[in-house]
Parts: sequence; structure tokens; C-alpha cells
Amino acid sequence: MTTNRLVLVDNATLSGVERLLGESQTLNLNNIDNDILCLEKLVTAILFSDSMVSVDDYKEEYRSQRLRRFEFIDFLKLPPETYATLSNESADFAKSMAFSFEGSKPAGDVVSFFEALRLDPQLRWDIFVSSEYLTMSLLVSDTRDIRYETALDSVFRNETANADAVVAGGISPPTISVEGHPEISDVKDLVQAFASANPNYRGSASKSLLGRCIFGYGWAAERSYFYNAVAAKEGADAFLAPLRDAFCESCCRLESRSQVNNLIESLKSRSQDTLAKIVDASGQARFAMKLPFFTAYLVSKCDNPKQCIEYALQLRGNSDFRKCRDILQNLNHLSTQDRYREVNNILRLLEQSCSSLLKSYGLSNDSGLQMSISLGLSGFSLDPGIKIGRLFMPYRNKPFARIFRNISQDMLNIERLGGLYEKLCTSIRKHKESSYPRIAVTPKFMERRENDNGRPAEL
Repeated sequence: MTTNRLVLVDNATLSGVERLLGESQTLNLNNIDNDILCLEKLVTAILFSDSMVSVDDYKEEYRSQRLRRFEFIDFLKLPPETYATLSNESADFAKSMAFSFEGSKPAGDVVSFFEALRLDPQLRWDIFVSSEYLTMSLLVSDTRDIRYETALDSVFRNETANADAVVAGGISPPTISVEGHPEISDVKDLVQAFASANPNYRGSASKSLLGRCIFGYGWAAERSYFYNAVAAKEGADAFLAPLRDAFCESCCRLESRSQVNNLIESLKSRSQDTLAKIVDASGQARFAMKLPFFTAYLVSKCDNPKQCIEYALQLRGNSDFRKCRDILQNLNHLSTQDRYREVNNILRLLEQSCSSLLKSYGLSNDSGLQMSISLGLSGFSLDPGIKIGRLFMPYRNKPFARIFRNISQDMLNIERLGGLYEKLCTSIRKHKESSYPRIAVTPKFMERRENDNGRPAEL
């Protein structure tokens, strides 16, 4: 049976690609790695779709050029009442995602989010003589090697830029909670509590990630809900920007942390496998699969990112990709009878397809095969009482399957690009005030210690 697999991409992904193409200037040079991941998301969406859509909700000064640059995407203009309803539902969902602290460390829902990002944040006091500045710092093994952390910081900054560029309704940040302090419900309350409790308080440190992380978490939650709801209405699969995929993965971890961790780690440790799965008696499945890091393959055949996109549009008709699209489409149309057997059969075919793709399009270098890891769900009965159920509530009355990319594995792929990295950067136009913004980092061994320069911050 011939399928017509429809994929939805978000505007944040397209913004990253535009910077890489040189269509817009790059101000934060730490964005480059994230923008390469956005290109990866776009070319993967192309290869695994028959047609593509996006939401036409960019502000007027940005939208016309975007529509022209991505002519192969059909931009949807949602009816105002539909857009308003989905925006309100998305804001309510974001507000429900608590950003909690226990002592100096994040706690509760948000821990799964930072696990997906492979970040370890901590509230600390930066001390300068008798002045102390509140900061959210990242605990790292080597403060001289923080390329990954600065790249992730740029991803959070991009969420703020995206919020400024779309015509969404009011933005609802997540609820803030601190153990033992019920009076704290938002960022202002949190900062005020720290200020009141410390006579040496002089403000927030300039390199602190606190505001960016909290806003980025809330906006990623809001946009993830919004785009998944639009995708459900259009019968499409959502391919979201890297941070939003990480948010979706974190919701899966909230429900089944050990299973998700085991699936991902098993693929990293067993080089010959291309799929790991857990299928229960009801036919609900969690699986992780390996795919080529397609950007590496494409740029090895091309001279610049624009050619990579053009080549991906040519390749999407190859039998390897058509076959994989058929298999993925079948995950969305499972019957209720014999679902356990059906899921196992489809996942067996998917493993064969992934293996074929790795052989044909996987690129190896001195660091080994460059492959991506994706986490998948299929056949789920959605419970509105759990976060993954709320995130995908528009699917409650229909077959449901979804796949998320693992951002930490993809960032590792960028580190391994070698000389291909320079080819991907050939079209970038640096802003005249471009820079590499710095972030606050702390050696991991200082997590529970203090010295003349800093200490953990607790209420």
C-alpha cells in the first residue's frame, strides 16, 4: 500500500536552518552546533515524509521571506479561534510542568528534562569580596571543555527568540516550587526569597542560566504541546526543534525512567544492534533505534547546507526511505486485536530498515560510525493523569506513535564531524556584534563544597 506520510516541522527548526544558510545573521556563535542539529531535523523530516507542513504564525516582518525560502513546505494558516484554543491549552499545559528545587538542585518533573539534556545544574552563590550574586551554574567534569554546555545554553536562548517572533498568545511560564516554601510560585518570588535571606545579595550573576532555563523549559513545553496538537489535527508526525524533542523525551522518562534509560544505553553499548524494544502484553511499546546522522552523509556529498537540503529532497524517493516511511506509518495505524504480535512484527521490519539505512548512509570516521538515537512510543493508551498523556491528549481517541531524537547523542555527532564541520559553516554570516556568550560552570567536585569564590545556594 502506498502511503502519504505527512510531517510537521516547527518554526524554531527553520530559524536554525536559516542561520546556517546565511539567510539571517548569527549573533550568538554558540548557536552553530544547535543550527546544525536543526538542519539534521529538517533533512530527516524530508527523508521520512512524502509531504511537509508548518504553521504560518510568524510575525509579519519575518513570515514572507520564510515562506519563500522553504517552498517545499506547505505553511498552514490556522483559523483564529482554533489557534487561540490551542494556544490556551498549550499555556495551561506549560504552567502544569513544575520547575521545582530541593536545596540547591532541581527536583521533581524537571529532573527528567535535564537528564535528557545531560546537564547537571545547581543554584550557587558567586562571591566577590563581601558581595554575593545568585547564579544557576552547570556542574561539569572539566571547566576547560564546555562546548557542549555552551551549545545547550544557546538552545535555551533560542526559545526566547522564538517566543518573540511568533504571534502566540500570552506566555505562561512553569510553576516554580521550592521544598518548604509554599509562598514561592514564580521566578520573582524565588529571587526575592534568596535576596531576603542573604544580606550580602547583590543581584543575579551575569552568566547565570536561571532565567533562561526556566523560560526555555516552559516555552519548550508550550510549543511541544501546540505542535503535537496541530499535528494530530492534520494527521501528521511532528518533527520538533532539538530542545522540544528533549522535552518530549523527558515526559517519557517521567513515566518510565528506567526503561527509557536502559533502551538508550543498550543501543550505545551494543554496536551491532539497530533497535532495542520493550513491548508489553497490551501492545504498548517503547523502543530506541539507531539511524545515520544524515547531515554527515549529505555534506560529504555536497559543498554547503543548501545543497544538503536539495540532495535530501532528491533522496526521499529512494526505496530505502519509502520502505521506512511505510513501516513508520504502520505504527500509527495498529488495530486493537493482536496488537502485541503486530507491534513486534513492525519493529522487526523497522530494525531491518534501520540496519539498511546505516549501511547505505552511515558515515564513519576516526571516531567511529556517526549515528543518531531516537526514542519511540507506539500503541499507547493515554492517561490524562500523567505528563506524557497530557502532552499527547489530542491522540486519545486514535492510534498513537511518536519518535523523539536524543539531543545529547546528536551533539556528540557534531563533535565528531571533523573537517565536514567547516563545510557546514561555509554559508554562515556573522553579525557585526557576534560573540561567544559565556556561562557559569562549576567543577563537579565542588557540588557540596564552598570556597572563597562560591558555595551552593539554599533557602
